Amino acid sequence: MTPAVSETGQTRNDVSLSGTFLSSPGGLMRSALVTGGGSGIGAAVAKSLSAAGYGVVCVGRRLERVEEIAAEISDAGGRALARAVDVRSPDQVDRAVADTVAEFGRLDLLVNNAGVFRKDELVALSDDDWLDTIGANLNGAFYCARAAARQMLSQEPRHGARGQVINVNSGAGLRGYPTGAAYSASKFGLLGLSDTMRQELSERLIKVTDLVVAAMVQSELSNRRQVVRLPASVVGTLVTALAAVEGAGVVTRLDLGQLPAE
Repeated sequence: MTPAVSETGQTRNDVSLSGTFLSSPGGLMRSALVTGGGSGIGAAVAKSLSAAGYGVVCVGRRLERVEEIAAEISDAGGRALARAVDVRSPDQVDRAVADTVAEFGRLDLLVNNAGVFRKDELVALSDDDWLDTIGANLNGAFYCARAAARQMLSQEPRHGARGQVINVNSGAGLRGYPTGAAYSASKFGLLGLSDTMRQELSERLIKVTDLVVAAMVQSELSNRRQVVRLPASVVGTLVTALAAVEGAGVVTRLDLGQLPAE
């Protein structure tokens, strides 16, 4: 890979793709860190936010995937960074937040979207599958939220807020189901994390929103072809709309779709 050159002339061995982009009042464009940004919902969110004028940092385990999304954003006239990040690693998460601030001056929005889906009956579920699911879906969300909140608390408010965290959840966070012990436990835990974050951070001007995607969405985590799915772009549009609410107003939870009756 050819090293990228930043606007300050420094050479970096990462991906920094720039096109024509919108600036926010004060000279700094709004910035968003999107986890699981290499495919599905995360990729759709990153593209939608970029179209709304955000500088976007796409992170995921597979660098080539987030590089592709960053390149698409650049081709469309936006500005993006791509980072290989395993959200189960606090150090990698902290570096991603630091890179966001170094590139865009601040962090306005975290979209906690990264996740894995491992399913098996309780008695057959392996330790590795349990730990991997909890590690990515809950521990990873915690590490990202903690790093983002620490950064946001150090920032001056802009448009009535220091920042916002949107946690992408699932219908499995509202009700368990057979073979879903690990996934449901991780998503129930994410709802509890979000509720605690709101109580701790709202008065300090950090907004926290749960986006519960109970509808089947086109993504790598859902591959049952016989089910009619919602395009991931719809979720991207909703996230962008949630982020556009300025001042003290915040949607604390938005449920997308209905859980099946059985």
